[in-house]
Amino acid sequence: MGITVFRRGDSRTRAPRTEGLHGRRFLQDRRRFLATGLAVAGTYVVAHHGTTWIVGAGRAWAAELQAFDTDLAETVLHASRAFYPHDFLSDAHYAKVVQDLDAEAAGTENAAKLDALRDGMLALDQAAGGSFAKADPEQREAALATLAGTPFFDSVRGKTLVSLYSQSEVWEHFGYEGPSYERGGYLFSGFDDLSWLPNPPPEASPPVQQ
Repeated sequence: MGITVFRRGDSRTRAPRTEGLHGRRFLQDRRRFLATGLAVAGTYVVAHHGTTWIVGAGRAWAAELQAFDTDLAETVLHASRAFYPHDFLSDAHYAKVVQDLDAEAAGTENAAKLDALRDGMLALDQAAGGSFAKADPEQREAALATLAGTPFFDSVRGKTLVSLYSQSEVWEHFGYEGPSYERGGYLFSGFDDLSWLPNPPPEASPPVQQ
């Protein structure tokens, strides 16, 4: 999905209000956004008064960032999806990854981490032939492969793995019902009803002890 980047000072940019979601600053005021009349085909990144936002299609949601500029936010958003691509997951789920990385890089004590991410962004652009965000999926995969083992690669891949698959909304897409301890364990709560895994061979399970 393409991302439109609006630069600071663009007359089309307006800072959304924020409300809580996942303990982060996400916006879900869809009716107020639709009333603005701004038609956007997909997710885009915008800067307004020094603050960067990732805004969903139709302005149905927005994620506020503390340290990332628009270029870095856009690159990390695309990179996180390139690492673990799922067409059935929305950009809102990947925006959570960007927010978590941004939170880690915010603050003067984390300047080195932010610099490493910016260096990785420049390297990705170069490896992708000029712009990682505008490259096709094959080019993005090849560009990321050239950065394997670098701080940027490890940071974005590791954070995507943790942040993306820790979201309960993402679990639902995979048929995972979440932790079972609150329901007394898996034995009596459908431990064998997973439709997204192949059935194990009989020899994989020992006989039931009487």
